[in-house]
Amino acid sequence: MKIGKLLRETRLVAGLTQTEMAAVAISESFYSKVERGVHNIDADTLVEVLKANHINPVQFFSRTLDGPMQESPHKKSILDAGFMVKKIVRSANKRDLEKLGQLKKEIDQAEEQGKPYYIWISYVLELMTTWITHSTDDISEPVKKKIKHLYKGDNWGFINYEYLGMAFIALTPEQVLNFSHTTYQSYEKNSENTLSYTNIVGIADLTIDFLMYAYIHNFNKELCAETFAFFDKNISYEASFYQRRVIIRLYKALFDNDTEKVDFYTRLLEEDNFTFCLQNVPITKKDSSHAH
Repeated sequence: MKIGKLLRETRLVAGLTQTEMAAVAISESFYSKVERGVHNIDADTLVEVLKANHINPVQFFSRTLDGPMQESPHKKSILDAGFMVKKIVRSANKRDLEKLGQLKKEIDQAEEQGKPYYIWISYVLELMTTWITHSTDDISEPVKKKIKHLYKGDNWGFINYEYLGMAFIALTPEQVLNFSHTTYQSYEKNSENTLSYTNIVGIADLTIDFLMYAYIHNFNKELCAETFAFFDKNISYEASFYQRRVIIRLYKALFDNDTEKVDFYTRLLEEDNFTFCLQNVPITKKDSSHAH
């Protein structure tokens, strides 16, 4: 099957528009022409597009072959998994625990029917739910093992940055401070990260996860200084990072006790139904002398 046709089928099954599929790596115009076979796309860019949309490149490329190489008949397809992640993220952004509960039932039913989702689907669901409830009671043993395995590594990329930050909510303050510092150092030592849009997205999201955690746990501003400085140094001012920069500015305002800016940035995020990042916001002023 031709790459363009396969991209289109993959995108439609995942419920994505061309803009959503392409925005992280290439222009919508160029992507549209790739789907129609007018333009070719280089391998590195294609892999970035796939990873950014939670589509396994190995599974994707296997469908271009005229052979028996197929996805596991014993699990949900990678496209089903990607679509489920989209639904989880949308529900979490709205802090809709009822919808997240319904999605958990769908995942459990797939398990009971003998065709479960991949483990990272439960990982995303359980941890995003935990960010909303602030309770780790419902994190399953398989997800706990996944977290431990992830934190033992140091060869991090987009997916690991994403999952690493997502797991902060299940860790102690000391662990979060240690792992965030180690991750920032690792990221800056690898010059290839600055050339990978998806890795930049992953590390940007990790900095936001740190700041949400820091606010929940009453870290003082000094404990967040490294994260603010890292974001300013390593995350570009491209339009695609606008929403993330708004979140960073919100947390700067929170730690500065600037209620006027807090209200302004909070309204911007609420208007976009992007309330997942509003951990205990808006609230009364915090004492900047608090330390953990």
